[in-house]
Amino acid sequence: MSPRSPGEVPPRRPVAIALAFVVPAVVLPVVTAIVVTHNGGSGGSAARAPRVAFGQVQALFTESCASCHPGVNPSLDLRPGHSYAALINQRALEDPRYLRVVVGAPEKSFLYLKVAGFAPAAQVGGRMPFERPPLPAAQIALLRNWILQGARGPTGRLPPPAVATPGSAPPLATLPFASTPSGTGTITGTVIDQARRPIAGALVTLLLRGPKQPGGEEHYRVAVTNAAGRYMLRDAPSGTFELKAYAPKRIYVSHFVALRPGGAASVDFGLPNRTLTTPVISHARVRVAAGAETLAMTVRGPNLDPNYTLAVNPGSGRVFELRSPGNRAGTWSRTITTHVKGPWIFVAIDHLCSVSSFIKVH
Repeated sequence: MSPRSPGEVPPRRPVAIALAFVVPAVVLPVVTAIVVTHNGGSGGSAARAPRVAFGQVQALFTESCASCHPGVNPSLDLRPGHSYAALINQRALEDPRYLRVVVGAPEKSFLYLKVAGFAPAAQVGGRMPFERPPLPAAQIALLRNWILQGARGPTGRLPPPAVATPGSAPPLATLPFASTPSGTGTITGTVIDQARRPIAGALVTLLLRGPKQPGGEEHYRVAVTNAAGRYMLRDAPSGTFELKAYAPKRIYVSHFVALRPGGAASVDFGLPNRTLTTPVISHARVRVAAGAETLAMTVRGPNLDPNYTLAVNPGSGRVFELRSPGNRAGTWSRTITTHVKGPWIFVAIDHLCSVSSFIKVH
């Protein structure tokens, strides 16, 4: 599939990978090759640079960010008059362990990590701006220096005292891509909505990546959240793999994870509301014949994605990607050769990370 994401973007997104090991696994992303002064800009290159006014930062947002925030992803408003309050001392939705801006610390600031790029193969969602070239180095440096110099507001004042900030992102484990969808690991976590309330019935899927996977990335496993928004994915593989969280009419979010055999990780997701009305699905059906099952539904809308049109069987914990010739709107289907009991959930996600409604078929 291809990159995307206000909350995350495909093909084969880089996302969070796990840790140098006090425990066998970890999922916090990091940035490499950043030297940061933690004193609000009293030393280092940021102190020598001219003071960055918030008006310069807002001009960057207006040019490159505000058309999607909140136009496509309403969980963050980067328009003039809204952006500063949305950033300072506010936790990121996509990964609530991060603050959007940590004064004096770009490497802990979700905003900076999203535009500068997380460490290679370690990212929460896609690099911003979404599906556009990276920001010029001068603009990235401007944002970095603004944070290092204290993240002054529109009036030039320093922000109020910081809320308790997340700890430093730990170094990530460098593990090869997982070669099988099952193993001896365990992943737990929560899925919340834009109002930071738990989402019941959200899908958390496990994907394998690599050149041997169709489209570079393939869904294999699924867990479903309970009434408290919590999920558990048992028998997780060792190595590096991808998790994605979906809920009806939201924007999906993805994380990368790395586990050693028998490892455990906690991965939380926050899903923004979608503003787009597509994709739309209907006529979902399961047809059993001659020892095989055909899974099919009708999918409408632009930007349809062959790696993200899914039939999910929660009872068995399996996910199957449906196909359509030319990836066109119409009937998407797949025939599987084993009988899988229990209800099915059908869902489609487009290249803009917008999730359809869910249709359950018994």
